[in-house]
Parts: sequence; C-alpha cells; structure tokens
Amino acid sequence: MLRQRIITAIILAPIVLACVFLLPHFEFSLFVGAVLALAAWEWANFANLSNLNRYFYALMVAVAMSGAYFAPVTPVLLLSSLWWLIAFVLVVNYPKLNELWGSSAVIMVIGVVTLVPGFVALIELKRHVESSYLICLLFFLIWGADIGAYFSGRAFGKRKLAPRVSPGKSWAGFYGGVVTSFVIAVLMSLYLGRPQFGTADGVIFLAACMFIAVVSVLGDLTISMFKRHRDIKDSSNLLPGHGGFLDRIDSLLSASPVFALYLGMAVWAANP
Repeated sequence: MLRQRIITAIILAPIVLACVFLLPHFEFSLFVGAVLALAAWEWANFANLSNLNRYFYALMVAVAMSGAYFAPVTPVLLLSSLWWLIAFVLVVNYPKLNELWGSSAVIMVIGVVTLVPGFVALIELKRHVESSYLICLLFFLIWGADIGAYFSGRAFGKRKLAPRVSPGKSWAGFYGGVVTSFVIAVLMSLYLGRPQFGTADGVIFLAACMFIAVVSVLGDLTISMFKRHRDIKDSSNLLPGHGGFLDRIDSLLSASPVFALYLGMAVWAANP
C-alpha cells in the first residue's frame, strides 16, 4: 500500500504542479473542472446512486461549474462559507443529525454546494497576478496541516478529535498541523518579502493561514462523515493507494473558498 501511494504521488504531483504553473486560465479551469467532475462521480456514491445515475450527477455538477465560471465570485464563496459552518455543526453532532442530511436528495445538493465553490475558488486564484505563488501557498498550508497532524498525532495523540467520524485523528495531531501551517506561512511570507510581520496586514495574514489550516481539517472530517454514513473506507479506487479524488482534495474543497474570500478582502491581495 505504501509503495502504491508513493508511486501515485510521484506521478500526480508533477502533473498538478505543471497545470498550476503552465496552464493559462481557461485551460486551468478545464483541468480543475475535470478533476471535480470525477469527484462528483465519487460523491454520487455517497447518495447511493446507481452506476448510470452517478454519471448523470457528474454531468450535472459539470454543467453547474460551467455556469459558475461566469457567475459573481463573492456570493458563491459566501454561500460556501455558510455551508462549511453547517458542516461543522453536522460533524460535531454526528450521528445525531443524520435524519436532516442523510437522504439521497440532500446529499446530492450538498455535493453541488461543496464542489462548485471549490471550482470557483481555484479559478479565482488563477486570475490573480501571483496565482502560482498563491495556489502553492494554499497547497503547502493544506499539506503542512496534514503532514504535521500525522507526525504529531503518532507521537503524542491520545485524546481523539472526532472519534465518531474519524477515529484516527487526535487533538495533538490537530495542533501539530496548525503549528506546521503557521511555520509554512512564515516561510512563504519571507520568500515573497511581504506582508511584514510587524504590520496589521502581517498579523491578519498569519491568522488567516492558521484559520485555513483549521478549515482544511473540517473538509477532511466532513468527507469522512459522508464515507462513514455510507459505510465505505474510500470514495473510490481511482487513485491506487490513495482511494479516490475526494480523499485527496477533501481539505482543498473547504480551504480554497475561505482562502479566496480572504484574498478578495485583503489589502495584501489588492496591492500585489
């Protein structure tokens, strides 16, 4: 399993980075849309749809993303933020509130509200003059939170974070992931030369990066909640050793809208 994970990561990482750095905006949008359409096909399994209906659902999400490409960005991101607040309540109370969201119809709607804003957020980041830096910063924050959580959780993890949703996660891992993301934010800021840490923008930037790390954990837990409700281990087997696309981008789906919303409001983003 570890060998499969490494081989898959070695193949995927250069493809993703090449798309981030080399593709123009429209082609990048097609790439992100294709990945999220595959994720939509996986999400349809959460709703217990049949094989053919899973393809129809993926097509429906693809059409929704096509429309969202031309939609105003801020309302979509705000809607996404509202959904993730609701998701936090659902995760904390799992499985008490299952009757509110456990039907196939509701899960299908939630899939749209989860996947489409992720698409909008990423293509909005790509529009920025420093898109490569910003998308890499987002990736590094998420990866840092994941890697930091893994090692600190293995070393110190005793008290469970959300045992009914994801028994493997601990509070020690959560704190370790946030600290790791903080260090990455500092290093990335030093690399770019701004924002300055002694300024209000610098403090807000570091706080936002830490918050994004926290939100990334919520994305992971939310997908785990749906998998547990469906009684499956992975969203699919499309990525050998890694499960499915949803298993790899769960944190990105929650973190990217928050990151894009922050950049839209920040003076740091308005003055590149």
